Amino acid sequence: MPARGLFITGTDTGVGKTLVTAGLAAWRRARGLDTGVMKPIATGGVRLPASLRSAQAGRGGRWISPDALVLSQVSGAVDPLPLVNPVCYREPLAPYAAALRSRQPVEWPRAVQAFEALAARHPFVLVEGIGGLLVPLTRRRTVADFIRALRLPVVVVSRLRLGTLNHTLLTVEHARHAGLRVLGVILNAVEVPAFGDGARLAERTNAAVLRACLPVPVLGVLPHRPALATPRALAAWVSRLDPNFLSWLMSAGG
Repeated sequence: MPARGLFITGTDTGVGKTLVTAGLAAWRRARGLDTGVMKPIATGGVRLPASLRSAQAGRGGRWISPDALVLSQVSGAVDPLPLVNPVCYREPLAPYAAALRSRQPVEWPRAVQAFEALAARHPFVLVEGIGGLLVPLTRRRTVADFIRALRLPVVVVSRLRLGTLNHTLLTVEHARHAGLRVLGVILNAVEVPAFGDGARLAERTNAAVLRACLPVPVLGVLPHRPALATPRALAAWVSRLDPNFLSWLMSAGG
């Protein structure tokens, strides 16, 4: 059966998951492909702007992830924000930590049901994770457990910088151990190019080392992009990824 979507995880916080997810959504949108987007569980939320509030969005004062707003805008999908971002906390912490401090447990069923609702509205849904695979969502459940519940293949976004080898290999090893289907790794130059001969050399060689050591493909190296841009620019940015992966992305959900 064709995949209902794709889960974009990362080796860490701040590796560019939102940017990559937005780029993939923009790339599909440019080809006229119906695509839903989702940030199921988030922290560091902001109050939903009054201009975006509606009966569908729930009562005023609800927290919303800025990442979810970006994904909705870039994808062109018009879905109720409680489906795009069903669980969001104000404090910028790991979800379980934010849940403990707010005394509001992560509503796991609500997040899963939101995905199912989006999957009924769109043939393909891009889902952005939070942090890495072992980030706790509850006392006993992690992001990896959530991906299993959605039954989605995974792409791992990793930094290009020095130190990425260990983080990337550990992430892929755990994903496979957890029974997840990993399509590959995207190396993202999320920071400005490094200074210093050693750091620059690591950036030039990391992709080749990972291609030799990983049991899954490196899907490409994305150059540094300091800020979110237009959907057209983001689509062009990710178009340098592996043609086989892009072909899969084109046909997925069909």
